[in-house]
Amino acid sequence: MFLVSVPATSANVGAGFDCLGLALSLRGNFTFRSLPNDVIIKGCEPAYCTKDNLVYLAFERTMNFIGKSISGVEIIIDCEIPLQRGLGSSAVCIVAGAFGANALAGFPLSKEELFAICTDMEGHPDNVGPAIFGGLTLSYMSDEHPIMVPYQVHESLHFMAVVPETTVSTHDARAILPKELSYQDAVFNIGHCAAFLKGLETGNTALIRSSAGDRLHEPYRKQLIPEYEPLFALCKAHNALALLISGSGSTMLVISDNKETLDSIEKDILKTCSVTCHQLQVE
Repeated sequence: MFLVSVPATSANVGAGFDCLGLALSLRGNFTFRSLPNDVIIKGCEPAYCTKDNLVYLAFERTMNFIGKSISGVEIIIDCEIPLQRGLGSSAVCIVAGAFGANALAGFPLSKEELFAICTDMEGHPDNVGPAIFGGLTLSYMSDEHPIMVPYQVHESLHFMAVVPETTVSTHDARAILPKELSYQDAVFNIGHCAAFLKGLETGNTALIRSSAGDRLHEPYRKQLIPEYEPLFALCKAHNALALLISGSGSTMLVISDNKETLDSIEKDILKTCSVTCHQLQVE
């Protein structure tokens, strides 16, 4: 029996559209146990306790890659990560299934090989990278191979995920994006992404504030999140460092250099919006 624990992830991280990701201290825990001849999945709604479960699909694909036959497996899911809220729940399931298969097969694959398998299944590496390697990562594809570059996050920084009750579908989040972008906006994001990474590494609050902007996705996706504007106003009033849309939403990530600011924002946003707040660490 093996326990696989995978962190939630927040992709994009401001201007790092489809390449930056941050591992956070909300976790999904998955227990894998070999069985003689059956597939049993527990811990989720009955409709998902089938071989179509994403955890099992990743488990099966990884076993096939290794070249091992699957006699049977029991998978027990204990996940505190909100689903379909922009916190990388699909990547969590894929990574868990792949790592569970690798464990039951005797650990023949490296993290890098598992990263490639999971990226191929997910379709992009921005959530998979931090889910596997932890921390803050920049991930991209080179000659059809995923590359991961790790970055540090300064210990002085505090994070809070604000999770609305409503979801934003990935289809809607993609459909609302413009088909073309100007050079001006592209240059804006390149500069802001590089500066924001340096700010997160050093804890330079002035640099974080000045480089937290984005022009590729947040101006459009915030229209799909009714809670964005009231939360933005509170972040400004309480002097937070940044407000980011996590993945495609609806979760939003607040960054501050002190816990008291997050406490105040949490208290105020709960008065006006139906949200759940999670003050988190980078994992």
